[in-house]
Formats: sequence, structure tokens, C-alpha cells
Amino acid sequence: MDLHLTAAQPTTEEKAAVDTELGAPESGWAGGPRRIEKEGRAAFGGHNARSRRHLLLPVLHAIQARIGWISPGALNYASLRLDVAPAEVHGVASFYGMFSLRPRPTVVAHVCDDIGCLIRGAGVLCAELESKLGPEGSPSAGGRATWLRSPCLGLCERAPAALVSAAGETPREAVLAPAEPGVLVDLVRNAVDDRLPAEPDVLDTLSVPQAGQPQLRLLRRVGKMDPSSLNDYRRLGGYEALRQAFDLGPESIVREVIESRLVGRGGAAFPTGKKWEALQKQHHLGRTHYVVCNADESEPGTFKDRVVMEGDPFAILEGMTIAALAVGAQQGYIYIRGEYPLATERLVRAIDEARAQGLLGDNILGRGLRFDIQRAGAPARTFAAKRRRCSIRLRATAASRETSRLSRPKPAYSASRPSLITSRRSSIFRKSSAAVVLPTRALAPEIPRDTVCFVFPAT
Repeated sequence: MDLHLTAAQPTTEEKAAVDTELGAPESGWAGGPRRIEKEGRAAFGGHNARSRRHLLLPVLHAIQARIGWISPGALNYASLRLDVAPAEVHGVASFYGMFSLRPRPTVVAHVCDDIGCLIRGAGVLCAELESKLGPEGSPSAGGRATWLRSPCLGLCERAPAALVSAAGETPREAVLAPAEPGVLVDLVRNAVDDRLPAEPDVLDTLSVPQAGQPQLRLLRRVGKMDPSSLNDYRRLGGYEALRQAFDLGPESIVREVIESRLVGRGGAAFPTGKKWEALQKQHHLGRTHYVVCNADESEPGTFKDRVVMEGDPFAILEGMTIAALAVGAQQGYIYIRGEYPLATERLVRAIDEARAQGLLGDNILGRGLRFDIQRAGAPARTFAAKRRRCSIRLRATAASRETSRLSRPKPAYSASRPSLITSRRSSIFRKSSAAVVLPTRALAPEIPRDTVCFVFPAT
């Protein structure tokens, strides 16, 4: 691509943040040293360079986490490394509220003032912070910290809530909820002194007051196990559903879901099994299938997905693996909003542990299933109508600006890009989590003309 960059240059630290994510540049065309003898008459890049476009969001995250803001020079370097037009890079970076394109201190306290926190004292909290730290956005602590009002942080049950982020070579985050002015000011000062807690948050009993009650199903393990322990998960029945799914086979799994009369719970109540069946019938076409778990919830007052991710992360992985077995998918993505540091940390650990134990990868449980999962996501930005949120999240997973294009596609049984949608909060195969959505119209270049299966955490 003929990239028209500005004259702004990246700093050494900004280059290091990007190169840590992408590796060292292989040529002068990708931001490395120019070698005239090799590159004087030829440009290297093309499809191979553009195939990494989906790494734009991770790169922007890396810059923001390392520097505290994203400079014009850093945007130019990201554009050059990924062969993405500067206007697109700027469009993505400027869309998300927790990315900053203006210089700001490395420590930022994001204070929720959305409706859930507002009715629990966020206004008073912000007024107290203004008196202790200065006006919103103004530097404090010797210019090393500031505070900002934030949209919903997904901690409504513990309102008012705050998220403190500290940029640097080892970036850290910490959640404070409920947040009190004095405690929050102390947490900001601790962040400036690099003394944030090792864990970004804890799963509080306020989040799951019904933990341990016998009637629970999807939350039955929360509070009874160490969420980071695969052994604990298996001790309480984890991965038994996947073993049964292997015994049943893909067709029988879909038939079970159909016969269960499970429906989407977003309003349309479309039969979930029919959507699985529609995708399964495309398998003979030889296209790559994907499972995308939409773990974003940016509506004020909603935190159900966060509780499952923080308290029982392996259940989501198992549910996605069953969905992959049923519809013939080999790659999965989990979309997590940037305001969920504990959920992100626990899911990433769970993915690594599942890979290590042969529960993700090339030969799951020795049964020949090849399926892996990657984490994707961005700081939540807007509350979109449910009917368009699926395509919006896919665009974000593909590192595009989260804007909806076409209205909700209908179930398609034969098309170049079969697209099926349902809502979240359904469950699959006995007691595992998931609902299914199969939208593909908004896919970016790295997943062209393929079929996608969306899975939503269930509560």
C-alpha cells in the first residue's frame, strides 16, 4: 500500500512497544533499516503484510500501555509496520475512549459516572476528587497522574467504581469498587510509586451473593473453586460435557440443541439449534469456520458475563470447544472489553493452561479435534442496539472501528458468506455456557468469505 505518512517520528520506546507485539521489522518497507542492495528496486509486503491487519488493536493497546498515550509518530509506525492506511489507524485509535491521542500522565484513574454509579454517589466521588486532585484531566502528583470520568466499567453491583491504570514497561491496573475518595487518592499515589496490587481485582461476594446455593447451574462452581485451577474445574465436573460431546458427534450435538428448544434470549427467541445446524451444513464447502465469544457488555447495569469470566473461565473455553466440534471450527476468539482486567487475566491464564493440558490445540483429548482460542477486544465505547452489536464486535475483533454497516442478516443456509445471529445468555450442551451467533458481513481481510460462529457467555 502507498502509505502517506506525516513527518512525525516514533520514539525509541514507542518502537519497542510495537516491536514487542509484532517482532522486529524485516525490511525498510516495514520500518526497519533500509538495505539498498536488497530493497533498492523492489518493495516487499503485499498480502503477507496486510494479513496482519487484525493485530492493529493489540499494537495500539501495547503503545497505550507502555507510554500512556498514542502519539502521531506512534500511529505512523503502527501504520508502517502493519501496512494499514494512516487514516484507518487514526480512526480506530480515536474511536475508543480509553485510548488517548493527546499527551497525558502515565497514571490515570477512570471514574465511572454512568447511571449505575451515578445513583450510588459517583457525583460526590468526582467532586471530592476535584478538590483533592484538581479538575478532571488536570495533572496531579507532580504531573504523573490525573483522573477522568468514564462510561460504565461493568462494576455496577459494586458502585461507585474506578479503574486505575499505570502505563510503563510493566503496565498495571487496579479496580476499586466501591470507591471512596480517600482510598482512591491513596491508590493513585500508590500507582505513581509503582505499588499497585499484584491482582487487578477480586471477585467480591457482592457480585455473586447467591454463590453456593444448590439451584445454581451456570454459577454453580463460582466461589467453590480456584478460577485459575484446571484441576479444580475438572474436580467439579469440568470437561465432562466435552467428553460426552465427542461421544455424541457433531450431528447429535446439534440435534440435542434443537430438541432442547433452546432459544436466543435477546428478544427474537430464534431456535439456537437451527443456527448451529445452518452453519454445520456449510462444512462441506471447505471454508474455514470460526467461533467468536462475545464477552463484551457495555450496557450500563450489566455485569453478568464478567462474573462468569472471573469466577469460572474454563467453562467458557469448554463451551466454545463444544461449539467448535459441532460446527467444524478450528479457530476461536474471545472478545473482552478493555475495562475488565481481572476477567482478561483469568481467561488468558485459562487459555494457556488449557493448551498446556491438551484441551486446546491440534489434538484435543486425543480425539483429533483441532481448535485454538485467542483473546481479542478493545475498550468499550458505545451502547449499540442489540440487533447490530454482533457485527460491531466482529469489526473490533478484526481491528476495525466499531461501526455497524448492514442491518441484521437473516439465517442463511447457502451463500458465499452464511450469516446467522442469535442473542446472548443461552446455554449449550447440558451445563456449559454459550449462545450462538454467526455474522460475517463485517469481517475484515484476515477472515474473508468464511463462516463465523458467535458464542456468548451465559448466565
